[in-house]
Amino acid sequence: MPKKTTDKFASTFWPQVPAAVDGRMFLLSMGHFQATAMQAMLRYQIEVLTFIKNRSEHDRQFLEELLASDYARDGFDLYCSFWREALQDYSDEAERLTRLGSQMAAQTARQVRDDQEELTEEVATRMVM
Repeated sequence: MPKKTTDKFASTFWPQVPAAVDGRMFLLSMGHFQATAMQAMLRYQIEVLTFIKNRSEHDRQFLEELLASDYARDGFDLYCSFWREALQDYSDEAERLTRLGSQMAAQTARQVRDDQEELTEEVATRMVM
């Protein structure tokens, strides 16, 4: 039979550590984490959609230039320069997304650490009282 506790702040899982009032700190921490994750996802989507828009414009411009060229040699040069620029654009975008991802991870880690420190301080305060 489980041992009953009379302390209204005592946790059933960790009896030696008082639980936050109604789990407020835990829910706030989870909300911060979810908001940061949503922000990261939206920033990634904006970045990717901007890249796709720019690449589509380059594709359209390439086709117009290709149709306007009169000689096969000009078409081959256009084709080679198009792929060179496309590969460079994709490489730059991969670098930008990687940098953005590391910044988001650092920001999320800071937020989680701050929430954890705040929760630790609250638990320490309750244990002293």
